Amino acid sequence: MTLDLTIFVDYGPRILLGFWMTIKIVVLAISLGLPFGVVLALARRSRLRVLSWSALAFIEIFRNTPFIIQVFLIYYVLPFYGLRLPAEQVGVLALAAFGSAYFAEVIRGGIDAVPSGQLESARAIGMSDLQAMRHIVLPQSLAIILPPLTNQMLSLIKESAILSTITVQEMTMTALRVQGETFRPFEAFIMIALLYWLLNEVVAIAMRALERRWTTKPVEGEA
Repeated sequence: MTLDLTIFVDYGPRILLGFWMTIKIVVLAISLGLPFGVVLALARRSRLRVLSWSALAFIEIFRNTPFIIQVFLIYYVLPFYGLRLPAEQVGVLALAAFGSAYFAEVIRGGIDAVPSGQLESARAIGMSDLQAMRHIVLPQSLAIILPPLTNQMLSLIKESAILSTITVQEMTMTALRVQGETFRPFEAFIMIALLYWLLNEVVAIAMRALERRWTTKPVEGEA
């Protein structure tokens, strides 16, 4: 099989538009999912059973069901209840909800890895639980959290390809249309494979740099 380089030239700009859509969706999903993941993690550790069980139920539902089913439920079921959203918004919300469940467990694991004496010491000097979490526990847990958090971000980037099933004009959907017009699937999908790799590699490098920087940063309050 010969490689048709004209496909890259003629359809490359269209693929890049899909690539830009993928980047926007992923950035928005992480921007929403990560803070919500923190909220879920703290709720899971709450002494209030209503909060703890509600957070647990959300996490288990989104972790134990296929992402494609979640996307279909949001996109096809919500209109029956009078809520019809554009495909791109559904994609962002579905990806953010899916990611938040995994982010929550990563963050909770990092918090639990910090010795409990740290929290007790913070309380002893008059800090509230929220202040202790913000200034003492979370900074120490971040070095533990960053590697698995990176893995989840990379997974979200790859899971975004599923949004093509609800006609989101991201990279995979664009490649499907290109191969439908050209009947050259190899060239179409090799382009997006390279772009997915490039995006994941950039994110991985950035997160590794952040991890190295954070592990050398003194925790607030340390001498």
